[in-house]
Amino acid sequence: MTAPSAPLLEVPGLAAGRLRGADEAELQAFYEECRDYVELVTGEPPRPTEARALLLDLPPGKKPADKYVFGFRDPDGRLVGVLDIVRDYPGPGDWYLSLLLFGPASRGRRYGEGVYRWVAGWVSAEGGRAVHLVVTEDNPGAIRFWRRMGFQVKGAGTQLRGAKESVFLRMTHALAPGLGVAGLLGRLAAAFRRSRREA
Repeated sequence: MTAPSAPLLEVPGLAAGRLRGADEAELQAFYEECRDYVELVTGEPPRPTEARALLLDLPPGKKPADKYVFGFRDPDGRLVGVLDIVRDYPGPGDWYLSLLLFGPASRGRRYGEGVYRWVAGWVSAEGGRAVHLVVTEDNPGAIRFWRRMGFQVKGAGTQLRGAKESVFLRMTHALAPGLGVAGLLGRLAAAFRRSRREA
């Protein structure tokens, strides 16, 4: 079973949409714009295959239907942010967030906070119990951000990405039990009925 499309993004100034193979060139240009991040994580400039890898790479045992790559666009339609998340990994009810990145000109606007709250609500409504990620110790700003979002450090390790070996932290955000789609629709219907009575 695959999750339905995520609910409408409610972050002022951003629109969300799934990214597909047709978006590869635009996504690769986004990676070039985010060279600072890629070099921090890998020790190298962006490879010409960064976009294709993001769109196609899957953890062991997962299928393309389990993977969601979202692009976030500004009011001019320009790609300013990217999210990659996989359902039911490493186990049922777990979701693995491998990337949430905004371009340099869009950082510092609290977009990341709004997008993650949107993601957490969607995952919870789909019955997800937790969101997991790893973050390199070389990125203290990201560690502070994820702690603010409710993540806790659950372990550490080392990994080789590109030319760089880094210490990383495993972080987890345990989610409140979700309503499921039926419960969410019931809550929306009740709110609509209340608003009609009060009008």
